[in-house]
Amino acid sequence: MDQDWVEPPNSRQLSRDSPQWWSAHWRRTAAVLAIFMLLVGTHIPKLEIGPPGDGPDKLLHFFAFAVIATLLRVSDLGRTTIRTGLMAFFLAIFDEVTQEIPGLNRSFDLMDLVADAGGTLTALAWCTALAPTSRGSFSHRLRQVRRFAGLRLLLASPMNWVHIATGGVLGAMLFGVLLGVVGRNPIIGPITMVVVGAMTGFVAAAVMVVEAGGRHSIKRLDRERRCLACLRATPSGGACQRCDGRYLAAPIGSGVPDRQVLLRVSILVFVLALFIVAFYFIRAIPGLSIGQVPILDAIFTWYGQLEASMSMAMDATFLGIFAA
Repeated sequence: MDQDWVEPPNSRQLSRDSPQWWSAHWRRTAAVLAIFMLLVGTHIPKLEIGPPGDGPDKLLHFFAFAVIATLLRVSDLGRTTIRTGLMAFFLAIFDEVTQEIPGLNRSFDLMDLVADAGGTLTALAWCTALAPTSRGSFSHRLRQVRRFAGLRLLLASPMNWVHIATGGVLGAMLFGVLLGVVGRNPIIGPITMVVVGAMTGFVAAAVMVVEAGGRHSIKRLDRERRCLACLRATPSGGACQRCDGRYLAAPIGSGVPDRQVLLRVSILVFVLALFIVAFYFIRAIPGLSIGQVPILDAIFTWYGQLEASMSMAMDATFLGIFAA
């Protein structure tokens, strides 16, 4: 079987009546809107939220650039990981340099750039880990192509974007309130805990909506025998009459169950979280001389001087990259 039927070239020119064209259009629009919202949010006069030391500013920078990097990478604006990283890097520099505009009550902050870089690297690590690969058997690559075709079909409808955003906002509300109430502690302020819960809830809910919608879209692909390239319906033979793609049914056999993947990732993230906690408190254990190693001592000193929001952004970067 011709491999080009499974992995059609990216150079195909699609018309506006193609679901694939609309999918690319809405992904590009979402990325531009996210950048616009970031620039607006970071260039309004600065407001002091919460008591001193309880500012979630660095976490918000981390989350904002993680979202922007993801949207750029899945759109035709980013195209590649390197190009997306460079776009996010220059956007972060522009965002920070323009903080010096008189009247904004803001100033250039190097730690904001570090948080921006952390969010970008974490998002790109996950995008790279979840991206389709050219290696493996034909059936493995076909499953990947069908899965991403289902996601592209899902994102071809503006209402589905509204559903994803609504699910994320509802998740942010629930987890934000939950962690703000249950997670009260004398170390991390309540405002920061609410923001952590809101970001966690947004990501969890948005991912669940996307996964559920993707499964439904794959069933729709099979029911309507849609081309895996332009996502139009095809005749009974499976060959698309509008492009050089075609519809291909799911291969026989099953891959690794999604629940096993989720279990493995969850266990890995939990182990890494314990490692971070042990790494942070190991200096306090009597009899250990690891704190006397110059490099480790410098790392501990630098990390201990960070504000809570920045240290949590660094923890999220470490966990996110290694989990990916």
